[in-house]
Amino acid sequence: MSSATYVDDALAGVAGIADVDSYVDTWHDGASDLDLHEFLGLTWPEYRLWVEKPNTLRFILAARRNGRTVEEELSRAADGLALAARAESADEAEGVLSWLRETGRL
Repeated sequence: MSSATYVDDALAGVAGIADVDSYVDTWHDGASDLDLHEFLGLTWPEYRLWVEKPNTLRFILAARRNGRTVEEELSRAADGLALAARAESADEAEGVLSWLRETGRL
């Protein structure tokens, strides 16, 4: 694992979705005085979303990669745009969007 954040490594192709657990373990082992979300390279809203809905990590990374908000990325996926690269189904993206609306985050 590099000294970069998980998000940096994921966007650089050094880490995959499943590797986030290793970064969390490293943080728990005392590797940093940063808050976990900072250590991972996530904003607080991104971290909160990921903790509550772990399957959103791919959308968070895609949003970062594409210079969009997570909400924009989810909307594009739900609409079927570039779906194969970002979600297993439009239903998955629509489900997260619905949840964000129901919880007042959108």
